[in-house]
Amino acid sequence: MPGALLLAFEKGYNAIPNIYPQDVSTWSEMKQILRQLKRPEVKEQFQSIIVDTIDIAAAACEKYIIDQNNVDTLNQIPYGQGWVQVKRELESTFRAVTQLGYAVLFISHDKDKTFKRQDGTEYNQVVPTLSNSYNEIIKNMVDIYGYAHLVVKDGTPARVLTLRSFDGTIDCGSRFRYMQPEIKFSYNSLVDALNNAIDEEAKRAGKEFITDERNTSTSSEELDFDALYKECSKLVRSIPPEKKEYYRPRIEEIIGRNLGKGKKISQITRNQVEQLSLIVYDLRELFEEEVKD
Repeated sequence: MPGALLLAFEKGYNAIPNIYPQDVSTWSEMKQILRQLKRPEVKEQFQSIIVDTIDIAAAACEKYIIDQNNVDTLNQIPYGQGWVQVKRELESTFRAVTQLGYAVLFISHDKDKTFKRQDGTEYNQVVPTLSNSYNEIIKNMVDIYGYAHLVVKDGTPARVLTLRSFDGTIDCGSRFRYMQPEIKFSYNSLVDALNNAIDEEAKRAGKEFITDERNTSTSSEELDFDALYKECSKLVRSIPPEKKEYYRPRIEEIIGRNLGKGKKISQITRNQVEQLSLIVYDLRELFEEEVKD
């Protein structure tokens, strides 16, 4: 994919040439990256965002929500809101990435899973290792849902991308009705197949479609709760007395967005260090904007 930024939730990129990887170990880091993706100079450098793997990214998002609510498991969040919050967080974050104009690719590993038909017979299907609940979220977000694998044709091994499975043995699909069922596993092949599917749709619908064509890894930083808390306090104390009324609602909004409405910094716990890091990040930006103005 052109202009690709690899968000490496797991380190599997050492043998892959011509990529720009960014290590990501927590969801707060993902949210900080989202802030960076809005910058014009970043949008100029990157056009594609690759999430590897979405399994680990989803687990990081779940941990973030657990810590944000200061509980041990999602089930401890009242009224079943834990899962609602995770779903909303995942969807809003990646929707924001696409709305910025980036193409997004989610990667998961594969596994065989046995299903039972209504008549009691069983069949196997290749599915992502991502749990079914998270997989349904991602499937609803994407336009193309494919399975990259190795096949042997006429004695020659080849990597292919399966986009439609007529016998139900592979969990895959596409929003484009006339997409080829299987193509060579390459970016150019996917672009060609997509363009052909769009052209075929236009031909059958009698309409015209207009489409636009359009390396160094960074290690994650371990978050220091005490240092962040100290910086947060220092930033707030640095506000001149005459500007406290101006900043108070803005600071309350930042804290509420990351900790929950009505919460205070004094209530934060050590397991909410990710939320604290985002609060500090937002406070820095708030005061930087003030300096620029």
